[in-house]
Amino acid sequence: MKKILIGLIVFSVALSSCKKSLEKEFPNPENYDKTGNLFAGMFTKTLYSWKLYVQDYGEWWWDMAGTGSMGVASYSQISQRYITDRYAWFSTFDDLTGTTAFGSENQLWQNRLGAFYGSVNAWAVIKDNIAMVSGSELDDNKIYYSLTTVMKDYAALLAVDFYNGIPYSEAFKGKDRLFFPKYDDPKEIYKSVLDELKKIANDLPGEYSKMSTSAKAVFNTQDIAFRGDINAWVQYINAIRLKFAVRISGVEEVFAKSHIQDVLSKNNFPTRDQVWAMPYALMANGGGEWIRGIGEAWPATFIPDIIIRRMNRNKTVYEPGIDDPRLPVLAMPTKFSQYDTLPAAGDYRGVNMNADGQKAAYVAGERYYTGGPYGALSEHLKQNSRSMYHLGTFARNEKFPVYMMSMAETDLLLAEVALKNLGTTGKTAADHIKDAIKNSTNFWYTLNQNSPYPDRSVPTTQPIDSLMHPIKPSTAVITTYADSIAIRFNSRGSVEDKMELLMQQKYIHLNLMCPYELWAELRRTRHPKLEPMTFNAKAMKPLPERLRYPTAEQQTNPDNYATVKNQDNFTTPIFWVPAALRGVNPYWDNYNYE
Repeated sequence: MKKILIGLIVFSVALSSCKKSLEKEFPNPENYDKTGNLFAGMFTKTLYSWKLYVQDYGEWWWDMAGTGSMGVASYSQISQRYITDRYAWFSTFDDLTGTTAFGSENQLWQNRLGAFYGSVNAWAVIKDNIAMVSGSELDDNKIYYSLTTVMKDYAALLAVDFYNGIPYSEAFKGKDRLFFPKYDDPKEIYKSVLDELKKIANDLPGEYSKMSTSAKAVFNTQDIAFRGDINAWVQYINAIRLKFAVRISGVEEVFAKSHIQDVLSKNNFPTRDQVWAMPYALMANGGGEWIRGIGEAWPATFIPDIIIRRMNRNKTVYEPGIDDPRLPVLAMPTKFSQYDTLPAAGDYRGVNMNADGQKAAYVAGERYYTGGPYGALSEHLKQNSRSMYHLGTFARNEKFPVYMMSMAETDLLLAEVALKNLGTTGKTAADHIKDAIKNSTNFWYTLNQNSPYPDRSVPTTQPIDSLMHPIKPSTAVITTYADSIAIRFNSRGSVEDKMELLMQQKYIHLNLMCPYELWAELRRTRHPKLEPMTFNAKAMKPLPERLRYPTAEQQTNPDNYATVKNQDNFTTPIFWVPAALRGVNPYWDNYNYE
């Protein structure tokens, strides 16, 4: 086995079982001899950092299942409990003070700013050491500095999307004894990062060409994401440049267009889904990864109506060719299904944000299996009256990959570019949406088919394969559905009406896998429309706009914190929300679907 080097910073996880696997896979290279081990190890260490690409268990658990938890997935209506008044804490769903609702129990969210610095602090080590080498040693290792800079830049933009202004230009300067960095203008951070990413994308092929044959072999081993494929990295950079340029296009149109048009001119976006596997099986009932968080937070993993009803056209029984072809691999069918004819007769029902309205059905017996995802699959099929996220695809999928970018997400960004005339893509927005549906269908069926759950050696009376690993619909069926969405999209008159359909597709594709990305897009676009939370006759329509800064900032960096104190709340919009949308609340008045 080729050994991957993880720099001088120890890579660790919380539980010993995972730690043993990692120690076996990644020996500690403390004996590096300036032949590239330091730089290569730091690069790989950064790729594996929690909360950058690898999602961690603790944050997921607190977001979804912490005592009284109502987190990002809940407020964005990406995932939800089967709510009735038995969950008394939902009476404060509209409290955005951080006292009783959003943010109150989610102390791990305060680590999101710390996660920025912690996940990419190896960048500073590489930066300092790369300045001390030259010649062939520099040629062999500069690639690690460039790619770790890409990750540092990406992490910085994620932090801006959570907080707005953050310490950036003076960050990572501890060796210069600068321990209390200033908060930078978030717009300037975006501009600086996008310009830097553009330069790196242009420079990468030349940097790679200068590497020796042996150095390229090391890079191939160390690059756990793309296995030394430098063009895949360029494609990734182009895709995130597109993403973040689109994100600021509503407030910095000229600057955003310059980057959008530049990446469009290169026509070099991901040609495959950019995901990669962890070096060990994810443990659904143990370990430090997000799959465990989903498993332990299972009462909050029911699919909201705003997703289900967009996939099954308001009818409960799945109709191939009419309903979304991804439904059988994203959602668990309910107990009302005709299991002898799955997936055609699978029944799918979401949870409603009208807790009062769905109480009667719950009391009458439309409940769910309390054994959770680790219990008997047969009991899920007998008892669940609402659809959870698919157990085989999500909570019990020990091979769920690490997500960086996908072809479908890129397609949807291109659709918005075409819709808003931000650049010339060569296709209509509707055509890009059709591409997104096709690529997304491939994406989710591939993830589902790769899952080893359930164990086929366990006898069952249910058709396990057709339920847990349904056959992907034919190209004709997928195309028919994609065409139907394109027709609906083209029938909408205004840009905002079309954005509603576009963002519905983004919700379906990214779903529980990328809740923070969807929260950012919800805040930016005010789409898709959400259902009001009706609880004990009180209708609530809250919209958390950002996270609060860690309380430690007030104590350890008080002078610089004072410059952003006035926006340290959950209700001040991030800078990229267009002025015309800042007063728009993305809620319907009722629960009627078109």
